[in-house]
Amino acid sequence: MAGPSKNAKSDIALTPKRKRTFIETWKTQFPWVRGVDDIMFCEVCREYPSIADHNSKLYEGVTGSKRIETLQSHESSKYHLLCIQRKEVTEKGTGPMFVALKKQAENMDDQLKPMFNTAFYVAKQKLPFRSFEGLVELQEKNGIKMLTQYRNDKGCKAFVQAIAEVEKDRVSEDLKTSRFFALMGDGSTDISVTEQENVYVRYVKDGLPTTEFIDIMAVKSADANGVLAALLEALHHVDRTDGDIKKKIIACTFDGASVNQGAREELL
Repeated sequence: MAGPSKNAKSDIALTPKRKRTFIETWKTQFPWVRGVDDIMFCEVCREYPSIADHNSKLYEGVTGSKRIETLQSHESSKYHLLCIQRKEVTEKGTGPMFVALKKQAENMDDQLKPMFNTAFYVAKQKLPFRSFEGLVELQEKNGIKMLTQYRNDKGCKAFVQAIAEVEKDRVSEDLKTSRFFALMGDGSTDISVTEQENVYVRYVKDGLPTTEFIDIMAVKSADANGVLAALLEALHHVDRTDGDIKKKIIACTFDGASVNQGAREELL
């Protein structure tokens, strides 16, 4: 009996592998996934790049074979869940995307809230991020159900960053609706003796004066132009344009450093 021909093996080797394409029904189980121009990606993670994991396949976009296992792995990843939580906070509560994400996140809310509160406490009390794990374990002993993931210093950092983004958006919205605001700056140096400017804004909200911290900016040069550039950049971080700043700013207050007040080339 004759064996297989020599060309049989090469014929098998040349047979192209089946390319796994995006399946539209995946969007029912994973409402955040999108398939556009043969690229599969996570819409929610791309919506919040300051929180998302930029090394994630579904943030960059999958261009080769698409597998449901990739979606399952991404669904339970730390930074994806933080993006989901962020969308929960900022969404207005309309549309099919919100409804699907809300249903997906409902089971995690009770455990995520104490994690966020603990991370906020760590930041507020100026504690090291490594203290987060011990505080989570203490709350568990007191009967509070906590997540089994994100308990280390990296998890604490991610929670704090998410909180900061929400707070920044809140201040940005307040400034957008305020008729006027005042700017306050206070110079300082960090542990590396780098010049920095602590930037605050003051405005009226619901008939009451409100003061909010917006950023700590590194000053590239310790002269009037350097401080001014840092102040403007801080305002840009809360979505204020140069035109909006000129139109709405009515007062400035700074410390008594010579760069702020002087006869020539001063900030004021």
